[in-house]
Amino acid sequence: MKVRNHVTIVIVVFLAIMAMGQDNLQQKYVGKSKCLPELKSATERYGIRLDKSQNAYLAAFKLKDRNILTIVQLKDTNDRCGIIRDVVQSRDVESSFVWECRDKKALADVIVGTWPAKHPKTSGPAMEAWRIDLAQLKFVPVQGVPVTCVAGYYAGSDEGDDLAAWAKKRSARHTTEQDK
Repeated sequence: MKVRNHVTIVIVVFLAIMAMGQDNLQQKYVGKSKCLPELKSATERYGIRLDKSQNAYLAAFKLKDRNILTIVQLKDTNDRCGIIRDVVQSRDVESSFVWECRDKKALADVIVGTWPAKHPKTSGPAMEAWRIDLAQLKFVPVQGVPVTCVAGYYAGSDEGDDLAAWAKKRSARHTTEQDK
């Protein structure tokens, strides 16, 4: 009984520390410009259009001690910095963010995940994943649901495609296939 109580206390303390870290991350970045000096000095930067209708993008930054993913909303097509609407941090600083992930029961949802940086396959389960609430431009952790990610070739995504449109097309294809 004592061991179970100690384990429970350790888990609660660990979860509280994790939550505080996420709160600090929110305070540090949300509402600020993507052009912060710390983000400009990232060793690796990459991104993709999230939702063209909202001028929203995902921007990933590999910093010295963390790997973060942000949702950035631009004022207009001339804005190069935008405002960070939300941010998450991967548990593993060496992981990479993967844009095309799916929950088989919610194909119309935009979901992003993480993989080891040198993932050997073109598809597989996400190490961790977040559903994106497009109405609020917020990350929502996906837990207890299997999420599969697919590596893709994203050339042309700046030419009109975005993750929201891809998710809608994926859902429509699935619905059409079920109707056959």
